[in-house]
Amino acid sequence: MDKVEEKIRIQRVIKNYSQEYMAWCLGISQSAYSNLEKGETKISLQRVYDIAEILEISPFELMPPPRSGAGINGDFFQRTIYKLRKFWAKNLRKRKSNVPEEVNVFQSDI
Repeated sequence: MDKVEEKIRIQRVIKNYSQEYMAWCLGISQSAYSNLEKGETKISLQRVYDIAEILEISPFELMPPPRSGAGINGDFFQRTIYKLRKFWAKNLRKRKSNVPEEVNVFQSDI
């Protein structure tokens, strides 16, 4: 179930809203709304947001999954973590060398 129109129809039925009610809320005719649900009329992103607001759900629940995959690219994530660790290690060494010994919290006797 990837079609936005199908997801809208299912959510409308779950909420027990009629097509007439949805059309009235959107300021369009019932037949125009019916065409949206049947996929005969393209739905703009703004219209998806408006419909989601009426249905009291997140607009992202109506959107299809991304074509390029869902989630975080693992390789990109690992490289980013590596770079952040390297960056912080470098900056901590700089800070440690600039702080007098009695104030240096990194060399605690605890």
